[in-house]
Amino acid sequence: MLTHTRRRALGLLLGTLAGSRLLALPLPAGAQDKQLEDDSDSEPDCFDTKTFGGWTAQASDVSAGAIQNEIAAVDPKACGILLSAEFNSEFVGRIFLEGSAKGTALPETLLLDPDSRLKASAPGSDVLVDTPLCGNCTDIYDNTVGIVLPLATAPLLRDADRMDIVLHLARRDADCHFQLDCKVLRQALDWAAARRDALATERDNKQCASAENCFITTACCEALGLADDCFELRTLRRYRDDVLAARADGPAEIARYYDLAPRLLNRLRTSAHDPDETLRRLYARYVLPAALAARFGLDRLAYALYRQMLAALCGRHRGSPGRA
Repeated sequence: MLTHTRRRALGLLLGTLAGSRLLALPLPAGAQDKQLEDDSDSEPDCFDTKTFGGWTAQASDVSAGAIQNEIAAVDPKACGILLSAEFNSEFVGRIFLEGSAKGTALPETLLLDPDSRLKASAPGSDVLVDTPLCGNCTDIYDNTVGIVLPLATAPLLRDADRMDIVLHLARRDADCHFQLDCKVLRQALDWAAARRDALATERDNKQCASAENCFITTACCEALGLADDCFELRTLRRYRDDVLAARADGPAEIARYYDLAPRLLNRLRTSAHDPDETLRRLYARYVLPAALAARFGLDRLAYALYRQMLAALCGRHRGSPGRA
């Protein structure tokens, strides 16, 4: 069964490569073939979280930040987009927008239209930021997009009680309005920065546990009887530590996964008719193809598969995993 599943997943990966425009994307500099059995000797990281209102503070021994997932628009009936936001301790951040086929779709042509705008301001103040919506998009994939926020938003985050974000979508009558609680964000970031320093000390004293669990990917591999040091988990952990963590937005992306994944997995196990069968399907559709893509240096494809898996699980459990 395992051999059949792996062969099927390899076929899915090859089919994706054959028909995907991702083939046209340049491979990252320094991408190279890695040995299948090469074990990572990297030292374990320490990781901790704490909730502050709608924000989840995230701290590791090397980074500090805060995230808030699936924020609905002020008027959900006028705008079906969900916004997630993440910031580091220097108030540098980005947002994720997730559209819906039944609500507000986010096709690439709309996101890249110069008339689509992103605006930010403090309540009752003039607009401080007015820029093309995709002036700095990091990823556009399957009705989702990641957008690095302009540095001009940092003063709002540092000083204002709230930041208002307005998305004007080209050829759409109604704008999308969102509000971020900056006061609570600052509390979360202060805790995360202090906890980061404490975790660094704990790491040096070998007092903290590793944060290397991959949650969903581990559960998928366990459903197939694979060991914790199997090829898939070793490869995806190396991808996380050596590739994703090295991206400018990588630590925040990893923190977002650690916030979402345990709750999504818990809901899958309690609501799915056959959780193990669902996990095996996730393995074949996403986990193994992503591991193979990472193994052969196709980092963009590995990242796209990871994002698609989270989006699929969020769609399956639309009962607001970000607010569980």
